[in-house]
Amino acid sequence: MKYILFVLLTGLTAYGAIEGYGLYKDQQQVSQLKADRADINKINYGLFNLDLWKKKVMAIFDDKIGEFKISPDVYKQLEDEVMIYLDNVYEEYIGSGKLVNEMIAEAEESGSVNKFFLKMIKGNIGDQIKKLKIDRQLPNIAKAISKEIKANEPKIRYYIEEGIQDMLFAGAEDVEIIDPRTAIYNLYGALDLEGANIAILSQIEAIDPIIDKTLERIIIILCISILLGILLYKILGFQLFVSHWTIISVVLLVLGVSMPMIDLDARLNSFQMDLMGNKVGFDEQSLYYQSKSIIDVTTTLIKEGAADLKIVGYMILMFSVIFPFIKLLLSALFLFSSKVSKSKLAKGIIFHLGKWSMADVFVVALFMAYIGFHGLLTSQLGGIARNETGFNIETLNYSRLSPGALFFTSYCILSIIIGIIINRHDQKSGFSETV
Repeated sequence: MKYILFVLLTGLTAYGAIEGYGLYKDQQQVSQLKADRADINKINYGLFNLDLWKKKVMAIFDDKIGEFKISPDVYKQLEDEVMIYLDNVYEEYIGSGKLVNEMIAEAEESGSVNKFFLKMIKGNIGDQIKKLKIDRQLPNIAKAISKEIKANEPKIRYYIEEGIQDMLFAGAEDVEIIDPRTAIYNLYGALDLEGANIAILSQIEAIDPIIDKTLERIIIILCISILLGILLYKILGFQLFVSHWTIISVVLLVLGVSMPMIDLDARLNSFQMDLMGNKVGFDEQSLYYQSKSIIDVTTTLIKEGAADLKIVGYMILMFSVIFPFIKLLLSALFLFSSKVSKSKLAKGIIFHLGKWSMADVFVVALFMAYIGFHGLLTSQLGGIARNETGFNIETLNYSRLSPGALFFTSYCILSIIIGIIINRHDQKSGFSETV
């Protein structure tokens, strides 16, 4: 009877493990979606992107240039300035005869005109110029010039716009700009940032409720399995009871080390500033995003880190993954195998691993790190938002604990309880060593 109950309880736990695998797959997918979204919304592509700033500034200049009109007072002032200039030219070159005299001197020197004819012109040129009354035509000429400039006002706007574009984008036409985010856009069947964000968010919103429900089911299943083990303790007996809880611990440990522990997510929700009476703004941008499990961290440190980081990676792997598994395995074998229970090596490993398994310490460090990171990010983001520069900045901290932290903490608690139970049974049964 007790073996049938044990098999049923194991089946219930196995069902929880299967649900856990589904949760793991969904969690991996969501983590990748969030990582991709953070990648395409990096602040490097927004607030820190000089080319984007140029485009936004150029858009403002385009609006201002489109509204550009020269005031009538300016045209009147221009007409007066042109009139002054024409008067000066007339007095210096025409009224004084300087221009005609220079032309006659050049003709005499070249010999191209009869000298008698030149002398005749030279003697009468002053009177002839006065009869032309050119000075009376100068106001009309000034008005005509001003009118012509006014008629070409659209061209002036074009020249201003062209000059600003040359200043902002000098040399840009010779450089082919390739957006590094294109690969991510293509992955989600999008053409631009907006389309990619919509596609990614829709997938996240579809998967998140599934994750919540699956997590809820796993918690209920494993809690029921644990409680049934307690209620059926007298029927199962000590060995099967501990074995049952050990299986649950293994499930919790596997889920704990394979799923993300902490999601660190700091964002600049919006940035606005006033430029020439226009608002220059940037939408939500990612300052920092990271979501990794213990396995992910150790893999990254071992594969990509320097020698010192590789050592840290191996230590995390040993003390937080391998040692806990060995402890659970030998603890179960210690109950069923007389050979293992009598082995000094096995007893020594079980005894020492009980001290050297750093999973419980890791959990404390995990929560301390979360509190520290959360407080640091909140403080720094708050400082940015409270700037005194006149910019309107809104920051958000979406950092949170992930399911991996829940499962790993649950494993530590259950593992400690199993150790206490075995230790008490050992004292009552006369075992020579404690676990």
